[in-house]
Amino acid sequence: MNVLITNIAISEYTGTETYVKELAIELVNRGHLVEIFTLRMGNLSKELIEKGINVTSNLKKLKLIPDIIHAHHNITALKAISFFKFTPVVYFIHDRTFIFDHPYIHKNILRYVAVDYNCKERYCLENNFKEEDVEIVYNWVNTDRFRLKENINKQPKKALVFSNYLNDNNIYPQIKEACKELGVEVEIIGYSSGNICLQPEKILNEYDLVFAKAKAAIEAMATGAAVIVCDFRGLGGMVTSSNMKHFRDFNFGMKLMTNIPTKNNLIVEINKYDFCDTIKVSEYIIKESNFLSVVSQLEEIYSDVIIDFKNQIRGKYNSPFFQYIFIYKCIIVNLTKLRLKSKFLKLYAFLKYCLKK
Repeated sequence: MNVLITNIAISEYTGTETYVKELAIELVNRGHLVEIFTLRMGNLSKELIEKGINVTSNLKKLKLIPDIIHAHHNITALKAISFFKFTPVVYFIHDRTFIFDHPYIHKNILRYVAVDYNCKERYCLENNFKEEDVEIVYNWVNTDRFRLKENINKQPKKALVFSNYLNDNNIYPQIKEACKELGVEVEIIGYSSGNICLQPEKILNEYDLVFAKAKAAIEAMATGAAVIVCDFRGLGGMVTSSNMKHFRDFNFGMKLMTNIPTKNNLIVEINKYDFCDTIKVSEYIIKESNFLSVVSQLEEIYSDVIIDFKNQIRGKYNSPFFQYIFIYKCIIVNLTKLRLKSKFLKLYAFLKYCLKK
């Protein structure tokens, strides 16, 4: 099948951008034709183009008419649906608060998908979707990249902060203090800290303990690291065999971060390290979040939606004009706020660019 994936940016190796990269490559490996529409291109776009996958910020430069649109982000979904008026859509939400993850509704969208129950609440609690109309497709881990290490230390010796958001200006100092007090060496990778690592799978097995959230947390667990869920939003705590199902339901993310990441609270979580329990968590995540199984699940969704659309089935949620106004109104409001803060000039320019596309 011909698959068009939309994402607001295919520029850096973060969040949904990495998700799109892995999905696109695997779909091509399975014989599908894949193209990507985005509003911002960069290094990741170049990498995918070199692999033969067409990535463009101009819908007129797409080479194929898609059989299905896998849509991330309302602004790119809106543009793609307006351009391909007779193509069915599966719409995904990966974030509870991001403005561009606000649900976009249209008669061509036959499936609404959330990456966890927190995002499902955005559909149902905030936007009046019925529970049965939103399905969960969990985040995955590619075990061809993130492999379980052979030996797991009985006590943590090295820790890694694996986050694009943490740095010396938020909670990294508290993490360093907690680790220092317990004699654990700690390092950090991610965009915000300036220590970018494009192939984390090559270094994760060096660490016993990882501070991370969402997909990064899943990848760390798959390598045999004990994971403490945390971010600048708060502290979720150590993932254990007793809470791992609940933590996965909420994508090891913000919904779980109910504690304050003080040094003392972090020490409490680090002291929960149990190498036997870590093995159980790793085995669980490898089995339940298998990349190939999730892609197969997506293929089934695509096929079902294509068939339903051909049978004249249309989405029950349909208010494109008002949604169009809402989305652009939100962008304009954010532009106004950002314009007052000169330190956000780059983001301001990007949002302004979105309006023009």
